[in-house]
Amino acid sequence: MAKARITPQEALSFLITHLVVEQSREIALNKVSLFRLTRLAQDAANQINAEEGLIPHEIIELVAAEFE
Repeated sequence: MAKARITPQEALSFLITHLVVEQSREIALNKVSLFRLTRLAQDAANQINAEEGLIPHEIIELVAAEFE
């Protein structure tokens, strides 16, 4: 089995950093928002690990757009 390029935890860290630092968004962490962020990070990690040519930060930016 090939080593994963990114873990869901790393994707979550990058996702939150992108939203808060790069987009200057305030995030109220509650059960629902944390679940959504975790789900988006898992989806991003799955996409990144599924295809070799994908650029991780671009995928993170794409899934960040889904968080409102």
